[in-house]
Amino acid sequence: MTDVKEFSISSNGDRWSLEVVDGDMSVLHKANEASGGHETRAPLGAFLEERVGRPEHTALLQVLGQSSDEAKNRSKSEEVETPSLRIATEYLRLGGRRRAKVDDNIVSSRSWENAPSAAEAFGREHVAHLPEKEQRDIIIHLPSISDR
Repeated sequence: MTDVKEFSISSNGDRWSLEVVDGDMSVLHKANEASGGHETRAPLGAFLEERVGRPEHTALLQVLGQSSDEAKNRSKSEEVETPSLRIATEYLRLGGRRRAKVDDNIVSSRSWENAPSAAEAFGREHVAHLPEKEQRDIIIHLPSISDR
């Protein structure tokens, strides 16, 4: 069973909703129509860590009725490592230097430095051949270019 509760609408028309599917919580972001109306989902814990201080973060905490620390602890205990997270984690462990770029829900990655050959080989073997959607799922687990 899926339960969806919209909790924030930005001044430009972006919308955020809390989705609960069979007890698993995630945040759905729907971009405004002018930027294409793309939808992305993030695990609750990841959203709470990445959006601190933004209005949608505060609105979600109000919906959850709990502090940020309580929400993160709950979501971390419920999260299951996905294949995309495992691949991104291994790439970074090998010294991979690509960073996620998300702009109006268009997901890509950038690199300003050469990564170690082991990380590059891992990326070619485990990511390059995947369909675009699966590649995006991996990229969103990489550190953001905004964090540089």
